[in-house]
Amino acid sequence: MKQKIINAIILVSFAIMVSVVYARNIIPAMIDYPLRYDIAQDYIGAQALVHPSEELYPVLVTAFEKMGILWQADHRSTHPPTAFLLVVPFTLLDYPLAQTLWMLCMLACIVVTARLFNLNWKMSMLAGLLSLAWPPAIWSLGQFTPIWMLGLALAYRFREKPLLSGLFIGLASLPKYFAAALLMHPIWRKRWSALIGFAAVWAAAIALLLLLRLDSISAYMASNVGNSLDQILRPDNGALAIVAWRMGGWPGLAVVGVLAACVFWIGLHSDSVFGWACMVWLGIACLPIAWVYSLLPLLPWLILTLKSENKIPRMLVLIALALPYLSAAWLPISNPWFVALSLVFSGLAFSLEASTEKRKKSPVNQPLVIQ
Repeated sequence: MKQKIINAIILVSFAIMVSVVYARNIIPAMIDYPLRYDIAQDYIGAQALVHPSEELYPVLVTAFEKMGILWQADHRSTHPPTAFLLVVPFTLLDYPLAQTLWMLCMLACIVVTARLFNLNWKMSMLAGLLSLAWPPAIWSLGQFTPIWMLGLALAYRFREKPLLSGLFIGLASLPKYFAAALLMHPIWRKRWSALIGFAAVWAAAIALLLLLRLDSISAYMASNVGNSLDQILRPDNGALAIVAWRMGGWPGLAVVGVLAACVFWIGLHSDSVFGWACMVWLGIACLPIAWVYSLLPLLPWLILTLKSENKIPRMLVLIALALPYLSAAWLPISNPWFVALSLVFSGLAFSLEASTEKRKKSPVNQPLVIQ
């Protein structure tokens, strides 16, 4: 009875927190600025791919004004042109309609990801809708992170078919290179066909880019010589290494470096689902630019860890899931400290669970069977 009361208090407190954060910050922002999503800059880039006379990496504030979007983004996009490829089909529609369709597709990615973890379609749809109560998920509807999450979930689902698994890792890494960190898991096990699948995706993407615009790669490199550094130095950047540097200088950077190395090493040596979770985490932890929606690819692995028999990983995951609400409450979109801290607690939870699973499977811990 006491445990039920405690669970009820936690549930009610969580519901209140969600309601307050969404009512005060998230929903008003979505109503007041319905077209302010990152997909807008990728729509501009995708249009430039199919219309070579247009600038591929314009100053966004001017390009947004032409689309009827008031957004003081006085910088150029940092997204690679491979991300624009995924948006090309949506350029057949006017932007507001294209954005709506994109957001529905991203919700579908979340639903399909839930289905990959053995939920039926009805429960997967419910899980997809419920996930929108987590700030990284609802902000991801106008981003690429659901594709990252789905691609890596597919890679895990087809882990026994390395060629296919590598292909899905390649797909996930097209908009964000760092999803490729998961490729280390099959490569460590000498499943070289995963590397072939990954390379095939990237070869096809680069060939298509050059076919559409010969200057696509050179324009990206020229645009981001200084632009990427400017974005990295933004005060609202929640990237783990950047926040660590700001909080503690070299010692802070050393601490997160040790954390990343430990999570990487444990994940590399674990064949359990949590070993894969560690490698998914590594890709996000290594991002040089991160926002609250960057946490979305962790969601399925966080939920799996919640089902753990071990109290410490469960507690760490609850903290990791709660911190983005503080981020959304502190600032309308993102507070870097809470984003980075959520990453820290996620990494600790995954590595502890992966090491526990490894000990369970160790011959030393197996029961003695008398023949």
